[in-house]
Amino acid sequence: MFKISQKSIAYGAVSLAAFAIASAPAQAAWKPTKEVELIAHVKTSSSTYAFASAVLAAIKAENLMPKGVSLRSVRGSRGGKARAYVGVKNKGNPHMMQALTPSQINNPILAKSKVDYKLFRGVAMMVVTPLNIAVNAKSPYKTMKDIVDDAKKRPGKVIHGGGAFGNVASLVGELWSREAGFKHVYAAFEKQGMLELLGGHVAFGMHNPAQIDKFVKAGKLRIVAASEKLGSYPNIPTFKQAGYNFTVLKQYRGWWMSKDVSDDAVNYYIGVMDKVRKSDSFKKYEKKFNMTSTWVTGKDLDAMLANEYKNYFKLDTELDLIGKKKKKKK
Repeated sequence: MFKISQKSIAYGAVSLAAFAIASAPAQAAWKPTKEVELIAHVKTSSSTYAFASAVLAAIKAENLMPKGVSLRSVRGSRGGKARAYVGVKNKGNPHMMQALTPSQINNPILAKSKVDYKLFRGVAMMVVTPLNIAVNAKSPYKTMKDIVDDAKKRPGKVIHGGGAFGNVASLVGELWSREAGFKHVYAAFEKQGMLELLGGHVAFGMHNPAQIDKFVKAGKLRIVAASEKLGSYPNIPTFKQAGYNFTVLKQYRGWWMSKDVSDDAVNYYIGVMDKVRKSDSFKKYEKKFNMTSTWVTGKDLDAMLANEYKNYFKLDTELDLIGKKKKKKK
């Protein structure tokens, strides 16, 4: 609002300017001018793709992006192709977002890649997915202690099956073995070790609810413990309730974009995702897969991801997953 002095000799000019400004249409907030593309760095059968699909379904059901929205998988190089596609090839593109998971922070460290979190800015972290320790239904293991006791009796003989070493599940398994004082073998498989677990060829696996739920309900797998309380399985203890108080890396799910996208565009997508997380269809997804709702956005998420990078780098160094820098000879 203009405050104009009665003594102003420019009263007439100021009044006309005020009228012009008041009459001009307000500058519209940023909105997509074409279809928005959601990029997932994983295969379509993965839990991360299930998350992205739930977001896509909610956006369509609520008509949150009138210009349209699509989802596709860009796989390869442990998420490196998707990061390069969004953060490099489509640098500054405000019509593209990539699914955000811990692997997209840690994998560049393991691969010594410069296509890392610094090329992105966070939109929103929406859920945290529990990590379940599952065994074959015919396994003698009923508790975490059973696994620990057997591993202590047979050092190096108990096999933890999963995806590529360095992912969240493999690191959590390593942290557990350190805290509990047992030695096990980690075996990496193409399909997260699921076939090997179902076939009884590995002792246990650590998976997301979306990956194992149907097998648990079919009586083929059994959950012995979870990182967080499971709504669908209230009798399953958490790791801490089972007596093991080790650091558990969070398996979050969310979205990020090229760092060169404007604040207005990021704020637009934060608003969209806020509506998505409150929608009935997304709440059903959370309940079905025992997800824990969370909400970290924008600059707060950027700060969190920078800290995540430091923590993963420290852990990877301690576990000798990345080579130490050689000192230059004088």
